[in-house]
Formats: sequence, C-alpha cells, structure tokens
Amino acid sequence: MRLRVRRWPVLVLAIVAAAGAIASAQTTLSEAQAKAAFILNFARYVEWPERVFSTRDAPLLICLVGRDALGSAAASLESRQVQGRAVAVRRVVGVDEMRACQVVFVGESEERRVALTLRGLAGQPILTVSDLDGFIDAGGAIGLVHGDGRLQFEVNRQALEQAQLKASSNLLKLARNLADISGRNR
Repeated sequence: MRLRVRRWPVLVLAIVAAAGAIASAQTTLSEAQAKAAFILNFARYVEWPERVFSTRDAPLLICLVGRDALGSAAASLESRQVQGRAVAVRRVVGVDEMRACQVVFVGESEERRVALTLRGLAGQPILTVSDLDGFIDAGGAIGLVHGDGRLQFEVNRQALEQAQLKASSNLLKLARNLADISGRNR
C-alpha cells in the first residue's frame, strides 16, 4: 500500500508535466495574436483621464482602422478586463468614429492616411498604436516593430503627453526606443 502512495505523486507530476508541454506547444502565438496581446497590455499600463469614460463601468474601446490581419486576433480581446473595465473591440472608418475610442490601432492599409488620422486625433485622450514603419516619428504614441528576431515596441512620450495619457514607468522601461520631442529617438 505504501508503494502505491509513493507512485501516485509521481504519476500526478508526469501528467502535469505532459499537460504543460502540450499547453506550451499550443501557446505559440501568430504575429497577429502577439500584436493583439501587446495592445491589450499597453492598455493595462496606460492611464486615461477619468472624463474619458462616461460611466464607471463603461468599456475600454479598442478600435481598428484599415484592413489588416489583426481583426480576428483583436476580437479575442472582447470582454477581457483592463483596469476594471471590459474591453470592447470595434472596426472604425473615419476620425469622427475614432474619437469614441480609447485605443486606436492603425493598420498597414492606412499608410497613406496616417498623418491625416494622427492630426485628426491630436490632443484627444486616445492611445494610438500601429505597426507601420516610422509611426512614432509621424506622431503616433506606440509603434510595434521587429527587432532582434522578435516583436518589440517604441514609445513617443510627447504623443502620450499631448493625448493626456500617462504610461507607467514599467511600460516605458520595456520600450526599445523612447522618442521625446518631434519623434526624435534617444
């Protein structure tokens, strides 16, 4: 009987280890899923002015602009929690629709209109994020970039300040580059 008792913990550990190996194999993310996860985490580490939300339980609205592969991955963020608020995801077209959002992701198809979009959102408490090259230099707040064989991000602190947003020091520490004035990187 004593022998069975000792085997039981070993069997449980073997099952847990096998389940962990299966789970880790299944957690390989596509690039779109990784970008969606980044966006969710950016929202967790940015603070908006209280007036942005109409009620205490109003959702945090993440809006997608343009055609891109992020749509289905971003849809998986629906109902997740960010700072005590449920996340809602919506696809939008014009700047007027974007003004209702707390986070705006600008897709690759909007490259020609990115400057116009950023000018239209200037001064609004909206976190702008994109994977377009030079996004923070154009005045965007956070740019997703590839570096060292992985997905990274850059932060334009001036864009955050103009949008009246506060990024946590932990988020800023993880950024690959921090731009201060007019997109100049340091």
